[in-house]
Amino acid sequence: MSCEQFREAMSPYIDGLLEDDKKVLFEDHLKSCPDCNEEFEQFKVIMNEIHHLPQMELPDYYHQELLLKLYQKSEEKKQHRKGFSQNWKVFSTLAAGFIVLMFVLGNLVNMGMDSKDFATQSAMPNAGSAEIYNTEVSEEPEAKSLALTEESALVNEVARNRDEFLSKENSQSLMMAEKNTIDQRKIIYESFMSIEVDEFDDTIDRIKEMTNQSGGYVENSSSYIYYSEPERDIYLKQGTIKIRIPVEQYGQIQGQISNLGHLIHQEETSTNVTEEYIETESRIRMLEVEQERLFDIMKQAEKVEDLIKLEEHLNEVRTDLEIYKSKIKNWDQLVSFSTFTIEIREVREVEHIKSPDPNFKTKIQSSFIRSLNDLREGFERLAVALAYGIIPFILFICFLGILFLLGRPLLKKILIKVKNWREK
Repeated sequence: MSCEQFREAMSPYIDGLLEDDKKVLFEDHLKSCPDCNEEFEQFKVIMNEIHHLPQMELPDYYHQELLLKLYQKSEEKKQHRKGFSQNWKVFSTLAAGFIVLMFVLGNLVNMGMDSKDFATQSAMPNAGSAEIYNTEVSEEPEAKSLALTEESALVNEVARNRDEFLSKENSQSLMMAEKNTIDQRKIIYESFMSIEVDEFDDTIDRIKEMTNQSGGYVENSSSYIYYSEPERDIYLKQGTIKIRIPVEQYGQIQGQISNLGHLIHQEETSTNVTEEYIETESRIRMLEVEQERLFDIMKQAEKVEDLIKLEEHLNEVRTDLEIYKSKIKNWDQLVSFSTFTIEIREVREVEHIKSPDPNFKTKIQSSFIRSLNDLREGFERLAVALAYGIIPFILFICFLGILFLLGRPLLKKILIKVKNWREK
């Protein structure tokens, strides 16, 4: 699912109208695209605020006054319709006369040179009078149509005028954009870089430092160990960091990142959203004008049904207005801050000693490590044996001590008897 399809499916997703397969695609795109995720959260906040808007209470005696105005307006409309039908008859008669007059003038022009001059001189005052009549008649229907529009303006009329206003706004905006194409371009810059460095952590710290100094911020980062030799205390890391930098610092930061290590791969993309930006601004202006017109029409509404329709349409206009404003805000942020996605890989060069036997160094190293491991294991076994036999040894020493203390007097008596026996 693309970002544009995602934006179109946001409203049906919130209303629970999406099918299961489209709902799964929508949620997958929501997890994978941080920009659409941020826009969706803003859209939910806007919808919550719209749903919590208070309802306007009708004034007292509104029902009686509304019925009275409806009766008065119905009488006025009958009179206007009669007057309009009479004016239409006059206008159609004058238009038919004007067509006949033009047909006669065309025939006179096809005559000879003398008659052509005569016809031209005689046609000038008639044409002038016809133009006067045409102007007077055209002004009357325009005044009548304006009066009818002000009296019977409802939601359908506002919707019809929306497309006309939008086309005019788009044409004017495009003309302005052609005059200021350089100053008003809306271009989103993105850069992907892959570099090899000697120290991964030091490089990450330097990128974060230059990002903060330029006025940007780190959007996300990740890292992992892709190679390790614990016996040699070698742990090589690889990861990705995504930063947002002000567009004014784009070239400078790009050069600084290239100097951090050995540049392996670089890719740049630029997305021109000027046309969509101008069109969205035009829609915002159109919706604001439409919103003001709806407010004016609501003040002149005569039927409760019309008020309900106008209120529903006004809510739709407000929702669309907030959505387009959030798009403009998102584009402004993307244009103001360029995106750098940097893939960093830590590498380390190992110098090998040349010898007649390529495995000689490996054998010595393995033997030395094995002897150290055997010595370590011997000490470990000795410590385990001592820990295991310490309690029986202590008990045995205590038993010998008690036996010595108790048997010492008896031993002395036996020794004395033996000594006396020898002396005899």
